[in-house]
Amino acid sequence: MDKNILLKALQATPDFPTKEFPRLIELFEERHVKKNEILFRAGEVVKQTYFVLKGCVRQYYISPQGGERTIYFAEEGFWAGELMSFLHEVPTNLNLQALEDCELISLNRKNWEIAITTIPAFTMYHIKNHQRILVRLKEEVGRGVVESPDEKYRRLLKENPNLLQ
Repeated sequence: MDKNILLKALQATPDFPTKEFPRLIELFEERHVKKNEILFRAGEVVKQTYFVLKGCVRQYYISPQGGERTIYFAEEGFWAGELMSFLHEVPTNLNLQALEDCELISLNRKNWEIAITTIPAFTMYHIKNHQRILVRLKEEVGRGVVESPDEKYRRLLKENPNLLQ
């Protein structure tokens, strides 16, 4: 598994020193996931947070009528999980599924807390990453309100053509 993909993501925030990476990567577990495998289901407490090294996963809701509504795709170099359930040990309303065979690395809660409390650069990375995610989510919600389904699909084709393969 090419764990340097995580290092590249961490170094997207310029203050993550390479020398901290070996200490951090020791806290992760490797996981090979088969296409269509479910990593967690609605109603479960999420025990891991995942980083995608290879492949693609999706997060989705299931409506009371049984319909699935995908809300997030995580490809190579992105995180996937459900922070509220993971941190507060409460059941999630989401599902996480591999869309293809994947190579993931994961942190359990104990190791995540070790990383956050003992590696300040990882803490700063998470703060900055969550800020970026909040901005992106606000933009997505705004677009979702004003765009037609056709416009949403055309934007997906333009911004994430790999997801349709």
